[in-house]
Amino acid sequence: MWTLKNDQGEVMAQGTGACTYSPERRGWVSGDLLYGDPHSTWTYDDWPAEIAVAIARIDADVDAIYGSAIGLRQAEYEMAERQAKAFADAAYEGPVPGMVQSWAAAKGWTAQVAADDVLQQAAIWRGAQETIRAQRLLRKEQARAALGPAGLAAVMATWAGFVAAVRSQLGVGGA
Repeated sequence: MWTLKNDQGEVMAQGTGACTYSPERRGWVSGDLLYGDPHSTWTYDDWPAEIAVAIARIDADVDAIYGSAIGLRQAEYEMAERQAKAFADAAYEGPVPGMVQSWAAAKGWTAQVAADDVLQQAAIWRGAQETIRAQRLLRKEQARAALGPAGLAAVMATWAGFVAAVRSQLGVGGA
């Protein structure tokens, strides 16, 4: 829903659908209606658009965190996790899976230490993903339910603090 407010903050008009200022008509036009404002002094607020921008920001921040943390290697990391789990489930016996062996060779570790490290890192990442998802969904719903600009600003400030903390915890730096 959009609103047009005068300089005292009083709502002069409100509606849904498109609303634009027309200098030629000297006012705000919505559908067939003209709201006179010859000097364009009213403030136009499009609350759904502000909420949509906030929600898009939340999703983009999560995508950026994931991109910084794992890039395009998600499939590789998941395969390494599956192979390490299978090797650990087999009591570290039998052939060493390729993903585990490559990590062991790179680090100069035994296959068991490499498998355990892969599983430990995977557990940390899964925990981070759960937390990120929970916060993303919560903040998006809070944005949708915000009753005004101040409420939305508070939601987004809380979100920004969370994003900074997660980036720091994961060691992936700024935005």
